[in-house]
Amino acid sequence: MEFNGTFFASIISFLVFVFLMNKILYAPMEKIVAERHRVIDENYNSADEFADKAQELETKVQEELDTAKDDARHKYDEILGTFKEQKSEIVKQAQESSSGELEHSYEVLNNVSNDAKESLKSRMTDLANDITEKILGYRSEVKGFDNDSINKILYH
Repeated sequence: MEFNGTFFASIISFLVFVFLMNKILYAPMEKIVAERHRVIDENYNSADEFADKAQELETKVQEELDTAKDDARHKYDEILGTFKEQKSEIVKQAQESSSGELEHSYEVLNNVSNDAKESLKSRMTDLANDITEKILGYRSEVKGFDNDSINKILYH
């Protein structure tokens, strides 16, 4: 191999070409690639941060939801207890009221029954005479009913 001027000119032109290509093409491409790596890394980091924030928010929402459910359950139980107490009080009042009305009804019924018995007692002689007349065919006066016997029949 012979070293002459063309060889050295080729080497020098090659080195200039490499230097120029490095400045014009390779350096900007390396900058672009480095910038892309930096943007991708930032995006991954932001995505991780957003995922962490989303997880925190989800945990917070779940805790608030659990708290709200517990509060709602507590209020429901409280209201249900109040309604049960009110129902119990209303039932108690109704029972007392109906008990008083029932006693009053028994009293009224007893008075009506006693009035009917007294009325029957006073008309017993007339009824006995009417029955005797119907059976015998003539009127016979029945007298002298024993009040104790009548009371025993009517009141027992």
